[in-house]
Amino acid sequence: MVQELGSFAKASKDPTTQTSRSKYVEEVAIEIMKIDKAVELFQTMSIVNLNMGNLILKVNILKNKLVMREKEKPMLQEELDKEKEFQKGYKHNVEI
Repeated sequence: MVQELGSFAKASKDPTTQTSRSKYVEEVAIEIMKIDKAVELFQTMSIVNLNMGNLILKVNILKNKLVMREKEKPMLQEELDKEKEFQKGYKHNVEI
């Protein structure tokens, strides 16, 4: 066991072993960063997808409101015309 530890200590001082370990650590770090970027991209795409869904819902609600108002417009115009006619008739009947 002591000899194994001694050989490990010798290997840790060996520059070729340190270089290969640092390259391995660097490769692992690069892979982790790639995975992190993929996760960030997925999260961003999910948020964009949800926001687009919300935007589509809002646009549909506004379209429905517009259609309803367009249907109400003739009725409101008719009521306005009746009110104007009533006002005209009322002005003529007023005595000073």
